[in-house]
Order: sequence, then C-alpha cells, then structure tokens
Amino acid sequence: MKKGTLILGVLVLALPMLAGDRTVLNEVVARVNNQIISMIDLREANQALRNELSQRLSGPELEQKYAEESKDTLRNLVDMALMVQHGNDRGYSVEADVIRQLDRMRQENNFETMEDLERAMLAQGTSMEDIKQRYRDQMMYQLVIQRDVSRSVFFTEEEMQGWYDEHKDELAQPEKVRLREILISTAGRSPDQAADRTREVLVKIRKGESFEELAREYSEASTAANGGELGQFEPGQLSQQVQDLIANLLEGGVADPQLTPEGYLILQLAEKTAGGVPPIEKAREAIQNSLYMDRVQPAFRKFLDKLRGENFVFVKIGYTDSGAIPVEPKPVLRGRRRRKARSSN
Repeated sequence: MKKGTLILGVLVLALPMLAGDRTVLNEVVARVNNQIISMIDLREANQALRNELSQRLSGPELEQKYAEESKDTLRNLVDMALMVQHGNDRGYSVEADVIRQLDRMRQENNFETMEDLERAMLAQGTSMEDIKQRYRDQMMYQLVIQRDVSRSVFFTEEEMQGWYDEHKDELAQPEKVRLREILISTAGRSPDQAADRTREVLVKIRKGESFEELAREYSEASTAANGGELGQFEPGQLSQQVQDLIANLLEGGVADPQLTPEGYLILQLAEKTAGGVPPIEKAREAIQNSLYMDRVQPAFRKFLDKLRGENFVFVKIGYTDSGAIPVEPKPVLRGRRRRKARSSN
C-alpha cells in the first residue's frame, strides 16, 4: 500500500458531514448519565451498519437486512455507553492496547512515524483523537464482556456430554490431513548442488531436528517463514501424486523428496484427523464454543438490563430503544386508600 492511502476500516463510521448537517442533526436523541447520544451519532452508526452489510449483501436483500438490524442501532449506542462507563468506573484500562493497535495500523499502512499516520488521518478528515476514542470504546466494551459477562457463563461436564450426544451429526467431519513442506529450489543451482542440499536437509530430519525450523532455514517456498505450513486438506483436495506420497505415513512422517519443476519438494504429514464423529475429548473446544455462544447473549442482555436499572437512561420521545427495560408503574391509590396514604405521610 502506498503511503498516504490509509484504510481505517470499521473505525471510519461514515462520510464526513458538512457543518450545516451537524447543526440540523445535532439534537439529543438519548442521554446515558452525563453522556449525550446525538442524531449525528445515530446517523453515523446506521451508515456504518449499511457499509458493513453491503460488503456481503446487495439489492432488496441488503435493504431488508438493514431495516431489520437498524431497529437496534440506538439500543447498541446506549449499550456501548453503559459498558464503557461501567469499565471506567471499575478502573479498567485499555490504553496499552490502544497504543499497540495504533502502531499496528501505522505498520500496516507503511508509515514511518505516528506523526505520519496522524497527518494521513487529518487528510481524510479524521483526527487521531477520534480514532483513539473509538478504539478505547471498542476495547473497553470487549474487556467488560470478558471480565464481567463471560465469567458468569459456565457449564458442567454433564452438560457438555449432553450437547455432544445431541449434536453428533453436526460434529461429523471428513478425513483431513495437515501438511508442511520444504522446497529446495533448482533455480541457480546445478542438479548435483540441489540434490546435495536436499540430502543435507533429509539427514537433519532423520536425526530428529524440527521440520518447522528446517523449513524456516532451508525452504525456498513462500511458506518458509511459517515453518512450511500448508494447512489442512481433505483427500479430494490433493492430487493423486500427493495422496500416494503420504498414504503410508504416520503423523510426523516425512515423504521421500519429489523433483518438481520448482525444485525438490519434501512433504511432512503434520497431523491426520480421522473422518466421522470425533471422540468428545477432541471435540471439547467446539462443544465449549457452542455452549458459550448459546449462553453468552442471554447473560449479556441480563447484565445490560442490570446496568440500565442502575443508571440514568433517557430516550427522547419519537425514538425507540429496543433494549429498554420495562418500568414498574407505581400503583394509583384512590378513595380511602389515597386519603389514608396522605394521612400516614
């Protein structure tokens, strides 16, 4: 990416507004304690939602999904304010994470200094402080979920076993293999030189040296920096030649080198996963993730209902907060009960 062409992703929630727009739209839509949510905030959040949905939907499907999800935009803004305020009240800090994220943005966009990054932001109409604040809010939101919501979500071994028994069909998977590679290129080498270098690597492998480390040192494939990792494959995704090479290998086994147009290729069968339903021991992570997702949303709403009950949340008439909690109406006293209540006061 060229310097000056900065991609801010989801943090740039909408196109910059004209001053006149801000005057018209700068009305208070809601208040969360001392924090104001304005019409500008609501419009920017809706624009961000449309931008996100448009990356995977279009036409009537986009409009239908947007109409459904935009009903919760104000609720989400109120939720964000409550979560951030709660985290600040608890003394949680995300400043170190914000700095790391900004530095990652600087590196990804090929800027030498943070000042260069800030100048590029200003050129696009966004200030560094705006970006920092959005990062702070997002990270505080996630930190509160982690510390105050996720910890209330737990499940027993019996529940995990029950989920496993009921969802075995969902856990079924095809046979898979995970492969690593080392490529010794023949480019710029004589046939003897390439063969000698390949034998050198094989000797080290047979002595028990790490395939991954040897890949980083010797391999001339693009996967070298990642320890030769090629990823997981189902049998049908591999050529017949590769299937034949690894057919009789055990996990960790290494196939005989094969001369390809690029050079000598050495393959390792890093892992082999049998097809069918895995035993519960190997499915624990998937089971835990599924149970967690089933329970974290209700727990999250319960936590937010508690925050809403403990804090001041006002929404202007004409706007809908889909997360509002019902207010218990006070009983209306009439006749003798009303006079008795007055006299007791």
